[in-house]
Amino acid sequence: MGPTLVFDKSVIECLSERESRWLTNLYALNRVPTLFMEILANLKKDWRDGRAPEGHVQGLANKIPQIDVWQNLHHREIWYHNLLGYEVPMDGHVLVPRGERIVDATGAEANFLGRSPEDKAMSRWVEGRFNEFEGVLAQRWRDAIKLIDLVELGKSYRKVYPKWREVAPDLSSIQDVVAKISSGRTGNFELLRQIINTLEPGDIEYEKNVIRNWRMNGRPKIIEYAPYAVHCFSVNIFFSIGIASDTLSTRPTNLIDLQYLYYLPFCKVFVSGDRFHQSLVPFFLRDGQVFLEAEHLKQDLREIADAWDTNQDGTSGTMSFVRHPLPNSYSEKVWDTCWPDWRKQFVDEEMPSTEEQRKKTYARLRPMLDAIETHTVAKQGHPSQWDALLNPDPKDHF
Repeated sequence: MGPTLVFDKSVIECLSERESRWLTNLYALNRVPTLFMEILANLKKDWRDGRAPEGHVQGLANKIPQIDVWQNLHHREIWYHNLLGYEVPMDGHVLVPRGERIVDATGAEANFLGRSPEDKAMSRWVEGRFNEFEGVLAQRWRDAIKLIDLVELGKSYRKVYPKWREVAPDLSSIQDVVAKISSGRTGNFELLRQIINTLEPGDIEYEKNVIRNWRMNGRPKIIEYAPYAVHCFSVNIFFSIGIASDTLSTRPTNLIDLQYLYYLPFCKVFVSGDRFHQSLVPFFLRDGQVFLEAEHLKQDLREIADAWDTNQDGTSGTMSFVRHPLPNSYSEKVWDTCWPDWRKQFVDEEMPSTEEQRKKTYARLRPMLDAIETHTVAKQGHPSQWDALLNPDPKDHF
């Protein structure tokens, strides 16, 4: 399992099941909420190929591995708390809900994170099982997209400032403008209010709480106080200026695709076959991050699948067959950028563990595994509200 990867629906549509099964051999997958909803929304899409909508969703779900995949927290929940002063790690790792403290018989502690509601739903989709609530969610998603009018939005921006086409004629110019706005040149207080009104408009009480907490913390620079909120604000401002200057397309679904950029701080690799992402993502990458073309990832995975088909000797499973990129592959270059010393950590990978070593490892882990099992059994049948809505069948929680 290598660098953390965020991927959009275009990637899943691009890959075959034969190729996608090797994803987690090379990457840790961050399945963001936007992707989950885009897949679900296919339940209410008007398909013209004769297949039932459920079949399309099932087909996409089948291409996403069921293990080594993590569901990121929703971007709104993250920026909401970040503006209230809560720290948000932006180190290229998946941001998951807080787990539960587990203590085993030896006194050892662990932070346990069970299956997310989305994990359970995806497992059902693989089996072709759906429920009424998912149909309602899918319809609401598609109805919301129909209400998006970016043409009118661009006109409204130009009424406020008619010179956007002159000031920001290309994406690089937009990046310069956004950098100036996000730096707080107009003052930290004014920038904080702009961010609040952009991300959480209309909530006066929340705005008061944010400003009060910022002042209590010594009125630091906003990029230091709420860096994730600044990132999302910058993404939104970049898009708004792009629409106002006619630099970006007014296709309604671009507003959905934009949401994927909110999750850039929680990955090392962003992969897409979408032109919108190909244009915008590079402007928001940090050092050590990479944008990977979907077709290039497909080529890497196809080569691994071919190697498995032709060289399988029956002595290794898929997880041990490939643990790092093949030589001269696109993913090797990605790993070199995101994880420069990865080769040192794989020096001993060809040394198989002995039966005695495996027994010792199991014996060491056994108390914690027992504690986790006891905890899981005790929690069965007590899902969260969101979990119960998304997975109403009691058997999905056992």
